Amino acid sequence: MNCLRWHGLMVTIRLEDAGSSTLCFSGWQCLLCGEVLDSGIDANRKGLHVPTLSRCRPRYGVSLVQ
Repeated sequence: MNCLRWHGLMVTIRLEDAGSSTLCFSGWQCLLCGEVLDSGIDANRKGLHVPTLSRCRPRYGVSLVQ
């Protein structure tokens, strides 16, 4: 697997929750830039590209017309 940023080699790593020694899961880390990717990060990034109505909301109190 290659990194999307720098196209470096991604290796599997074991991630642990800092607050709990029992919660462990696997992910990927780029050897060039150090970016970490797991299923949660991937799901959140895919969710950012969903269009929302809040971005289309008009701004009140600002007038560009004089």
